[in-house]
Amino acid sequence: MSSSTFESLRATLKNLRRRRRNLFILKQGSFFAIGTALLILLVSAVSIWTDLDKAGTIFLFALSLAGFATLIWRLVWLLNRRHTDDRRLAHYVEDHIPDLEQRLITSLEFSEKDLIQGKRGVSQQFIQQLWQDAQDHVQQQQHEVETVTPARSSWISFASAVTIVGSVAVLFVTSDLLLNAVSRLAWPFSIEEPVRLVEVLADIQVSVEPGDIEMQRGDGVTIAARVTNAVPDFINLRLQDDNLNWRDVSMPRDRTGNESATYSYFIPSLVEDTTYYVTFSERGEQSSPQYQISLFDLPRVEQIALAFDYPEYTGIEDMVEEDSGDMIVPEGTRVEFLVTFNKAIARAHVEFDESYNTDEEAISTTATYEDIQLSIEGNTGSGTFMVNQDGVYRIQATDFSDLESQNPLDYFIRAIEDTPPELALQRPGRDQDVMPLEEVVLEASASDDYGLSEFKLNYSVVGSGEVEVDFLGEANSRSADGKELIYLEDLEVQPGDFVSYFLTLTDNNTLEGPSEVISDIYFLQVIPTDQEFRRNGGGGGQGGGGGQGGGGDSSALVSIQKDIIAATWKLKNRQGQVSSDEFSNDAEIIAESQKEATGRARMSIDRLAERLNFSDDTYDSAVENLSLAIEQMNVAADELDLEQITSALEPEQLALQFILRAEASINRTNVSMQRGG
Repeated sequence: MSSSTFESLRATLKNLRRRRRNLFILKQGSFFAIGTALLILLVSAVSIWTDLDKAGTIFLFALSLAGFATLIWRLVWLLNRRHTDDRRLAHYVEDHIPDLEQRLITSLEFSEKDLIQGKRGVSQQFIQQLWQDAQDHVQQQQHEVETVTPARSSWISFASAVTIVGSVAVLFVTSDLLLNAVSRLAWPFSIEEPVRLVEVLADIQVSVEPGDIEMQRGDGVTIAARVTNAVPDFINLRLQDDNLNWRDVSMPRDRTGNESATYSYFIPSLVEDTTYYVTFSERGEQSSPQYQISLFDLPRVEQIALAFDYPEYTGIEDMVEEDSGDMIVPEGTRVEFLVTFNKAIARAHVEFDESYNTDEEAISTTATYEDIQLSIEGNTGSGTFMVNQDGVYRIQATDFSDLESQNPLDYFIRAIEDTPPELALQRPGRDQDVMPLEEVVLEASASDDYGLSEFKLNYSVVGSGEVEVDFLGEANSRSADGKELIYLEDLEVQPGDFVSYFLTLTDNNTLEGPSEVISDIYFLQVIPTDQEFRRNGGGGGQGGGGGQGGGGDSSALVSIQKDIIAATWKLKNRQGQVSSDEFSNDAEIIAESQKEATGRARMSIDRLAERLNFSDDTYDSAVENLSLAIEQMNVAADELDLEQITSALEPEQLALQFILRAEASINRTNVSMQRGG
């Protein structure tokens, strides 16, 4: 009985110890699981965040092992530290179940040996009774004893561990980054490091144009830079023209491409040798090599002075134009070039070219000016030429270093042509019928751009000498007016006669020869006076009608012959202005017209012959004059066939005179017949 009681107490404590150990293991195991899960999550996150290479991953793996070992050590240490004997467990129970009143602790002070052999001062009955009493109270509070160690916190820890471990597992399953990180950390020694491609940036290249150059002083130049493998917003152009100080200008970006850009800066004029380079900040300070712009002076015209020696006939005073070049002068002007160059010149010449002409049909009949060499003395040159047409010139020069002018300026030459003089006949300005005693006023005016050398009126009665009247009061006058009163009575004209007149005009061009203008030929036709018509006036009959018919033919013949004379006169005056073929054709046409007029005159004679029996002597006179007119017409036609225009004029005019006389005779006969009727 005693032994079983003691064993029962021991079994109770053993069960209690087992329960406490299991709950403790559950709780600490949960903490261990939580710590392990969080440690794995932590090191995986660190691996992702730091993007460790193989060496870093191995180091993190070592830290993880150290952390895991620490967790295991802590767990083992806690488990070992938790080991307790029956006495300490009894104290724990007594502390939590005060109703036992130290019975359990007291009963454990005696062992089975004490019960069998006894213990000094204690009887066996007392030990048995003590154990029985402790057993009874333990059985009475069996539930409290069994649950003296609470399980709630252990199960909460376990639930937390399950939740946390499950959450971490879900994170790893759903995140490739975490899964990859933990797989790398599981055994980092098997990691194959990817070959890291280190990007090596291409070197920045700078090219500058035009580089080292030689150029004309004063010219402009564009500095262009191209940057490859970089695209700075702007770059600096550094210039030095005094071998001491640098000045910076910004070169704006013109355009960009694939990892490249171009920049430019225009210098309008350089007057000193210049060193330059470009610089900018991109991956440090970048700069191009230094380049040199060496300047030289090409031969260049600094000034042109033109000395004009005008033709004497123009009356223009000679003059010199400083700092000139273009010229507008009369033809025949002699021009002297006085050219100043920018440096000493070895040789120079004036190069001429045709004038710019927009009229495609315009053809120059004069050869282009021949180039002239200038006489050189130091940096000046001189030369002369005569203006005879429009043109363009430029001056080419070569210095002692055989440097030549580049793109010399063109200067124009405008030759003012000497235009022919102008003539205007104010009175009467046309053919006119006049009476034998009439006074006729002839009035004309003339002008020329430079001056007149001749202005004359020429008039005559056919068969008489020509009268010449000089209208020019002063030689070389640019304008003149002329007026002449002709007394027909002094010329002893009679009805049927006519006075022909024309004007000649000549300018004073002594260079190419005077230009002559000859007016058309005009006629003053003499008709009977009013007194004669009144003296012979009267009514007309049948005879008058026939006479009028003959007179009508004569009047038409007069007009035809006048036209022939005018045409011959015009052809004579323009003989030198037309081609030989055109002249021959015109002469042939006039000759044919003269022959047709001759045939018309014969027809008039035939009509008059039909009326001879009814007429008086005046009809005989008319027939005679028409016959004489036909003779002169034949002479004129022969001369025209031979193209002797001047020789044909006199017989043409005589023929006209005879026709007019025949017409006058016919008119007198008609008047007499009307009186008789």
